[in-house]
Amino acid sequence: MLAVNEQKFLAKNKGFSLPELLIVLLVGAIILVLALPQLISSRRLMKFSAMQKQVSASLIEARQEAMSQRKAITYCYDDRGKQLIIYGGDFGAFGDAKNKVHNLDGFGVDAADIKYGRPGGVPTSALNDTTNMTALARRLVEITFQPDGSVIDASNNPQNNALFFYHNKYKKDAAFAVSILGAGGRIKVWRYSKGVNAYVE
Repeated sequence: MLAVNEQKFLAKNKGFSLPELLIVLLVGAIILVLALPQLISSRRLMKFSAMQKQVSASLIEARQEAMSQRKAITYCYDDRGKQLIIYGGDFGAFGDAKNKVHNLDGFGVDAADIKYGRPGGVPTSALNDTTNMTALARRLVEITFQPDGSVIDASNNPQNNALFFYHNKYKKDAAFAVSILGAGGRIKVWRYSKGVNAYVE
């Protein structure tokens, strides 16, 4: 009796035929092939976003150190080594072992993919807070925060700055900027939006 029931059960539940199984596997493979590049690019963009947070966090840190130490502290972006360097005050002169150094390629982004500036086709006008890109000088950008948190030029006038970065392969998708208003030292993060063709806060 049990054998008859098993035969009926097996007859009703034969499972997939070989052609059906091959079709299911083929559809799964097509979906994987289509989704994989998107997953890889999303992962890379997430890593680039982590780098954006590091740029803004280290700027905030340099400003806070200037105010707490009551000394001028310089924030430096070194385009050669793709590094953020904080020096001055208790951190010593530039190149001292006491400098605080952050490597931007330590976020899973290759150094060759980190580009300073704006990608092609992006407007070169000032950001909405009136800051514009600070040019590299000897492949460096140096921003010195005063003990009151401001950034001034040689004539003691407030000096605005903005750092612009993009990914070499995902140019417009990953483009961002960080601006510093000289008068109060206010720091803002901006992302490029393709929809409006502008950097938005």
